[in-house]
This record gives sequence, structure tokens and C-alpha cells, in this order.
Amino acid sequence: MVRIASFLFVFLVFLSGEGLFAVRKFALIVGSNYKGSEISPLNLCEKDAEVMKQSIVKTGNFDAANVKVLLGNQVTRENVRSSIVDWLGNQVKEGDQVFFFFAGHGQFFRDPAAKNGMRNFIIMFQRPHVSDDELSEWFGKLKTKKAVIILDCCFSGGIAKKGAATRGAGNVPIPAGQDYAVLQDLENVHFQNKVVISSADDNETAIEIGKPIEHGIFTYFFSKSILEADLNGDKNITAYEAFYKARNETTKLAQKANHKQVPQISGDASGFLFVAAAVAPPAPEPVLPPVPIPPPDPVVPPVTPDEPQNPTNKKTGTLIIKTTYKQEQIAGGVTIYIDQNEFPFSTQYVDFGAWGKTAQFTLAKIPSGVHNVTVKASGYPDQIIKTGIEPNGTTTETITCGLAGKGAIAGKVYLENFDTGAEGFIVFIKPLPNFKQPTATSRKDGSFAFTEVKPGRYTVFLRGSSKALIKQYDQEITVEADKITNLDIVLRNIFAK
Repeated sequence: MVRIASFLFVFLVFLSGEGLFAVRKFALIVGSNYKGSEISPLNLCEKDAEVMKQSIVKTGNFDAANVKVLLGNQVTRENVRSSIVDWLGNQVKEGDQVFFFFAGHGQFFRDPAAKNGMRNFIIMFQRPHVSDDELSEWFGKLKTKKAVIILDCCFSGGIAKKGAATRGAGNVPIPAGQDYAVLQDLENVHFQNKVVISSADDNETAIEIGKPIEHGIFTYFFSKSILEADLNGDKNITAYEAFYKARNETTKLAQKANHKQVPQISGDASGFLFVAAAVAPPAPEPVLPPVPIPPPDPVVPPVTPDEPQNPTNKKTGTLIIKTTYKQEQIAGGVTIYIDQNEFPFSTQYVDFGAWGKTAQFTLAKIPSGVHNVTVKASGYPDQIIKTGIEPNGTTTETITCGLAGKGAIAGKVYLENFDTGAEGFIVFIKPLPNFKQPTATSRKDGSFAFTEVKPGRYTVFLRGSSKALIKQYDQEITVEADKITNLDIVLRNIFAK
């Protein structure tokens, strides 16, 4: 999932295994609490920068001379630009490794030239701020592709909660003359051919919490996971292992703070290591007398680099897969594979928000570690996901898709920002997707869904719950076959009156 809003971006091409300690490693660590700035202050971003610096030094053997830190009022556009383009650009060579970390505010602003009319920014101590395009351009000047870039911030509006503060400011900008904005498939700042890890989903805010952790919650758990998250016990810690461990802990702690924050990952991080097991030098091969040469074996295709495996691992965990599959549609059967092996599961039908009663699969006693999961369900396109199973733990994944050859629409209606869902609003699209479901009504959390939509272009309409008001938004949406179109509809406060 690659989207806009509360992000922690990680572009991971970190420890490749070959020549593990031969390459040079550089780090640029950036964090500001904005104290003394016109920007609303945060409390823990500079502390986050310090803990991330400590963790990368422990895992990556960075030389002190190759680690640069910008804190507080040093976090300006020119200092960030020159640190990337000049300091890193003049030293980093092909094959070197770069680690960049930013903790602070994020936001998006209206820009007619950008997708959805929005442009992402990381917020500096003072104006001007840094846009997604600028950051991508600066890192594009480096000679290496092995870069880790982490941003722990929000690009959506946020409301401070008791005991927690969001790393974003303000409400979602709505076009002049409009009462609401329809945002389709919000996207993160992303660089091609890099792995992206976000600290929260597209319409969630990332939070920082005081006692007992005194950090941004994803940074706190991720900085620990890159030192501790050996899920399959092979003494390697991979990017996937660190992510899934940190994601589970982040989600749990956010729930305790009455907040929803689910980190996301996109791109292929297979084979990227934070910690690598020591490899003993191979023993010399004994000299043997010549033997007859047997006929060659059949040609076997090479193995693609993937997650390290531990065949001796005996620890297991549980996987729960929530889906949008309807019982009447999957009567022809479901098969689930863990990596290449078919795996047993149990099925129950539970309420899944705006989707109604849908299938939920439970798979027990899966070996702990990182796995590819393939779900084949009649009536639906095959789905392949990657997941991490913790020893003696339970991991929950979600699969949302429409019927094969059809599309689906899933979204939420919000009041001014992504923290307040709007209930009871009737959403419909023109032309009608089908006669079975002419409209969808937003639930208590603002969610709605159209489950069976013919691919094509549509226009979104909204009818208020307290006013018989219908108003068209001038941006069309596109629905594709076998895909979910994600919509966020953000209302001005007038609709709540």
C-alpha cells in the first residue's frame, strides 16, 4: 500500500549479506521539536532521532565520522538539501549504504499540479518546507541505490489526544467553493525501486506518547525491532521481521491510547538484513581420487533471493485473514498456501464493517518467521500477501478485493480531518454500478463500500444525513477490474450542523 498521510517511509536496501562489512555506511539523522518556531511544538522528535542513531550504530557499524545529526533549529530546507546533495553526494559511491531518518511534522497542501490536488511536505523548523518531489530529486543524485529513508510524521490533519500528540497539523484542505473533497487512492512520497514502510495507513495519524515510552510509537518499536526481531530464530534480522514485529506492537499500543495506527509496507524487501548471522569460513574440501562423471542432473531454475529460512525452527504462531469474500461467492471452495505448501484453516463469517458478513480464515501452528501467503477463492482473483508470524503470537492480515473481473469501492466519510468519521451520509455514484446496491451509507466510523462495480469512470455524489443535500464533486474516480478503489471524502463542518 503506497499512500499519502501519516508516514514513516523506509527505502530499504540495507545489508545485502555479500561483503557485509566491506561497504561504507553513512547516516543523516534529522529531528525537530519546533520549540521556538512558529510551528506547533512536539515533544519527542529529537529524542527519537537520538534513539534511532543509537540503533543504527549498533546494527550497521557506522563510523562516527559518517554520521551527521541535525536537531531543533538546524532542521531547515537548506541544511537538509546540502546534507543530502553535498555531504552525502560528495562521499557516497555505488554500493555504499545510506540511512536517513526524519522525525517531525508532516502535512499536505493544495497544489493543482499534484495528484488529487495535494502535495506532501515534511515540515522544517521554518519556511520553506520540503516537498516530496524535492526529497526524491535530492536522493536521486546519490550514486548508490542502497538507501534507507525513514520519515516518522503525518501528512494528514491531526487532533491531539490525552497522553498523545499527532505529528501533523491542521485540517484536510478542501478546494475553494466546494463543501467536500473526494480523494482517490492517496499515495505516499515514494521513490521507484525502493521499499516503503509507513508508520500509519493513508488516513491515520502517527502519534507520540509520553510515559512509559517517551517516543513516537512506531520509531520506538522499530528501533528496538532492528535489534531484537529474529522471528524464526536464525540469528538474522531482516527488514520484514523488524517491520512486522514493530507493526504489531505499534497497533496494540495505539489501541490502548484510543487511537488507530496501523503501519504499512510496500515494495520487495526480501533479503535485506539489519543483523546478519556470523558465517563460518568453509572447511577445505578433501582431495579425493577421481571418480566417473555421472550424467548431468536436469536443469533447475535458480532460486530468487528471499527471506533467510531456518529449517530447524520449531516455534509457531497463528494467522487470521479477514477478507471481503461473501459466502455465496466462494461456495466453489478456498485454498490457502503458506509459501509453496497448502495449509489447513478454519472459516467463519463475521461482520466486516461496511462490507457486511464476510469470510475470516484462521491458520494455526504456522512456523514463526516471514512467509508468502496465497489465497485462492472461487469467484475472486488470487491474492498474494506477505506476513510475519511471531512465536506464540497472533498476526491479523486483511484482504480486500472485488469479484473477478469486477472492481469495488471502499472509503470513509470524514469531518474536516482524518480523525473524525461522519456517520449516516449516503454515497452514490453515477452511472449506477449495479441495481443491487444503488447507494452506500456511511457507518459510525464513516466507512462505506460498493462491493460489485463494473470497471470504468464514475462521479461521486453525497447526500447529507441531516440535510436533503446532493452535491457533485467535479473530480471523477476510476474503478479497475480486480482492484479496490479507495476513497476518502472530507467534509466541511457545515455538513455536521
